[in-house]
Amino acid sequence: MTTYNDDEQRETPGWLMPAVVGLLLMLAAIVAVVLTIRPAAVEQSMPATPETAVAAGSVESPGVVHGSVDPAGPVVQVISHTEARAYFDAGQSIFIDVRSGSAYGEGHIPGALTITSRELEERLRTLPEGAVIIAYGDAARPDSGQRGAQIFMEQGFPQVIALEGGFQAWRDAGHPVE
Repeated sequence: MTTYNDDEQRETPGWLMPAVVGLLLMLAAIVAVVLTIRPAAVEQSMPATPETAVAAGSVESPGVVHGSVDPAGPVVQVISHTEARAYFDAGQSIFIDVRSGSAYGEGHIPGALTITSRELEERLRTLPEGAVIIAYGDAARPDSGQRGAQIFMEQGFPQVIALEGGFQAWRDAGHPVE
């Protein structure tokens, strides 16, 4: 074993530094290749455009954000607070509040169920023939009621409409709230 005095320096071989740099460059190249190249089989199985991906059902529509209307989804009829009040007075509808639970707790249309209600499924199962589901959101996310209606339509409920302006339009018109 060789011992060195404090005054002597141990020399590194001249080939070590280029070898380390070369290995780092090769590692960086491998990482770049792995991250940027997809296998041909995966590429061929993917739809060519976002529109064909939506049509193929493999992805949600482009631009669909939580609470926004899905352009590829079913068309939703939107009604005014006055028309919604007529359904309310006739008793042939169920109002579904698609806002957050805390917003529902601060005020909602009388008899409306929050989307998170435990009794929602039972109430939907026992809807009388011809009853209408009216989904509503809030003015901060104006499309949320329509998106909620789309989701119910996609679940097989045929008569679903959305309240234009959401809870705020209903409340501001002086209709009853709880």
